[in-house]
Amino acid sequence: MIKPFWVGLSVTAWLLASPAAAKSSLFTDEAPLQLVITAPFPQLVRAAKSGTNPFPATLTVTDGAGPAQTVPLELRPRGLTRRTGGYCAFPPLSLNFDKAKVEGTPFQGEKKLKLVTYCNTPSDQEQRIVLEYLAYRLYNLVTPLSYRVRAADVTYRNGDKDDGLKRFGFLIEDIDDVADRNKLKELKAASKQVKASQLDPRAAGRAALLEYMISNLDWDFLAATAGADCCHNSRFIAAKGATPATATAVVPLPYDFDYSGLVDAPYAVVPEALKVTGVTDRLYRGYCVSTAEMPAVIAEYRSHRPQMMALIANDPRLNPRFKAKATKFMEGFFAVLDDPARVDSQIIKKCRSPAS
Repeated sequence: MIKPFWVGLSVTAWLLASPAAAKSSLFTDEAPLQLVITAPFPQLVRAAKSGTNPFPATLTVTDGAGPAQTVPLELRPRGLTRRTGGYCAFPPLSLNFDKAKVEGTPFQGEKKLKLVTYCNTPSDQEQRIVLEYLAYRLYNLVTPLSYRVRAADVTYRNGDKDDGLKRFGFLIEDIDDVADRNKLKELKAASKQVKASQLDPRAAGRAALLEYMISNLDWDFLAATAGADCCHNSRFIAAKGATPATATAVVPLPYDFDYSGLVDAPYAVVPEALKVTGVTDRLYRGYCVSTAEMPAVIAEYRSHRPQMMALIANDPRLNPRFKAKATKFMEGFFAVLDDPARVDSQIIKKCRSPAS
């Protein structure tokens, strides 16, 4: 029977002294984490509809490499649509750690991580969270200039006497870690402060083709929604020391794929300005600055086709219906890439101008 949705560590001296202790293998291991989060979830869920105030919590983690470890943390509801739109019974969460208290755990070196949670309890909703997780993994196959993710089986408990509710979720790598491993730095900018001509053409083309592949229209690599930092469902990384005015070869990092056709969430809608019927209708919205790079970018995606299809086919969490639907959806993407005429009409000639 499904229940309602809310239903100090010591460190050895060598670990403290080791430079390698700065980060764990959180996003290099692929085995799902086993997490138990205990927090006042009824209060958190009610408060999430109108704000993102923090709540005290504890997190118990097992990664298969050792005994369970429990750390204190602070939870914040995050996001906008899933948090305030009235579609989801449970909001996405931000996990905020005290670095000193997570040393020697899988979260060593982390300060803040996003956790993508369940939206509602029906099993088909959980299938969509798996598909969103796979969207990140698909992009990881193409480029290291992408957010890594870690799957987790998460049990949400309201207290020690609550059995809790267990659901699939996943953690998203912090942008500083993405930048560090690519020897770059996060570039913070206001909406439209960075121009298309400042984007790295190959990286921007890769990111735009990802959005086309999964049929996501809910993004922009240059502009942000009112009152938000740039950009809409993407962030920038660039050379260390660069500013919005001086940066070149700026790399957009896309995230948040729940509005994509691959996921096909029941609440997902097409942005009003775009003339497509539904979120499963692909529309290329990359910038023309990447046009010259698109043959190479398309070749990259085509070279990873076997791994991409295997990623979906071999995921044990997808049921046969969702696996077949996702496979067919991806085959539709590669059918376009295999046809030069369709590449020209549906991708190259659909790029957004000006390329300045």
